[in-house]
Amino acid sequence: MKETAASDKVAPTAALPAKHGDGDEALEFLAREKDAGMLMDIIETKALRWKIDLHIMPVLVAVYFLQYLDKTLLNYAAVMGIKTYLKGNEYNNLGTIFYIGYLVAEPITAYLMQRLPIGKYLGFNVFCWGILVACHAACRSYASLMVVRVLLGMFEASVAPALILITGMWWTKPEQSRRMGLWYMQIGVAQIAGAGLSYGFQHVDSEKLANWQILFLFMGCLTAVIGVITFFVLPDTPMSAWFLKEKEKIAAVEHVRINQTGIENKQFKPHQVKELLFKDKQTWVLFFITVLAMIDNGAVSNFSSIIIATFGFSPERTTVIQMPSGAVSIIATVTATYIIGAVGHRSYMIAIITLPSILGAGLLLALDNSQKVGKLFGVYLLNSCPAMLPIIYSWNSANTSGYTKRVMRNALTLIAFCVGNLIGPQMFVSSDAPNYNPAKITLIVTMVGVVVLAVFLRQLIASENQKRDKKQTQFPAQEGPGPDLAFSDLTDIQNRQFRYLY
Repeated sequence: MKETAASDKVAPTAALPAKHGDGDEALEFLAREKDAGMLMDIIETKALRWKIDLHIMPVLVAVYFLQYLDKTLLNYAAVMGIKTYLKGNEYNNLGTIFYIGYLVAEPITAYLMQRLPIGKYLGFNVFCWGILVACHAACRSYASLMVVRVLLGMFEASVAPALILITGMWWTKPEQSRRMGLWYMQIGVAQIAGAGLSYGFQHVDSEKLANWQILFLFMGCLTAVIGVITFFVLPDTPMSAWFLKEKEKIAAVEHVRINQTGIENKQFKPHQVKELLFKDKQTWVLFFITVLAMIDNGAVSNFSSIIIATFGFSPERTTVIQMPSGAVSIIATVTATYIIGAVGHRSYMIAIITLPSILGAGLLLALDNSQKVGKLFGVYLLNSCPAMLPIIYSWNSANTSGYTKRVMRNALTLIAFCVGNLIGPQMFVSSDAPNYNPAKITLIVTMVGVVVLAVFLRQLIASENQKRDKKQTQFPAQEGPGPDLAFSDLTDIQNRQFRYLY
């Protein structure tokens, strides 16, 4: 569906919240500003858009870059010597335990993000996981590595849901898609940078520390510094932005009115969680799309270096050869999110960017190790499917109204993300080495499932929109300004003027 505003037609809508504080924070902010109606001409100015982009996007980009690089440093450390402390499937378990910590923390962090200032909460978590990354350098046993990995997962759990909510506060639905693509493409940038850093640190000689220990120390300190900067620089909402004048704050809030999803509400509303889990038809289809897609991501994140090493390359060359994987991720992310921002069709785009990864898994399965070029190409293509995650993120933001429901939708998506990434590393059992054929077959099956579910979800959403359009024609347009649905914190199911994107 093309990225457009909600329908201008009027239909019966659930009653607006009656209690003070039930509505969105933006509603109370605008009520205090008498001149809001006179400032609409500011909303579309390029100067304000650029001002917001230049102050918000660098922070989001840096945080997501570090989040991916820090959790995948273990992938590079695997060819730098850390596996001398491990045996059997212990390396697989380190990849899994990270996502167990992530999974356990996700509902908790979702609740805390609604209750606490989101910018400061995010900065605190970035600082803490930076310390934990540095602590990897002190680990010389399987048990100690398990402890830091589970804690790392718990603190990194805040990143994606926080960035989704922040992006939804500042930009309209078409704008969100491209900006989510911009910070999500840092996965590809991090893959390239991680390979370069690993290659460089492999040539560092130290009598006291192994090169992988120095890598963890360097990245941990860098992340902790970025966490402090995030804490003090990233505003919690447009209404509290330190870099905007009062008129610009009003304009920034009015700019996102068209989303009909609100900006922030500190009141946790259990009925919105119930609606998400038991009434929303999209919830579980999106959940399983995410699970199936992230099985591929878990395999790529933890085993790409090991798969490439089975082709007979040295550790240094194995590291450098991983760089094109990042390029594939960047190209897939930028292309998909740009097209979605222009014309929409999220469901079709999910199906399309999954096809190269199906081909990649097929090449790895069909070719033998003498055909290194073809198998390398297969590894690179596996990085296309995970690029659908920003599409799902933007889908959540665009199609979910009600702040508690949005927060919990993001949490559920990240739980699905964890489940998929838990399964991915466990498919590569040591007894199947070096070919890991059962894992490759499973990857093909799961990604075909993604394509089927994406097409099914499109039909489901289109049918719901048609029902609302048909029902709306039975009611005449309201006279007068009507209720402020954009900032009333109604859910997308309660607000019958809401139209879903697909």
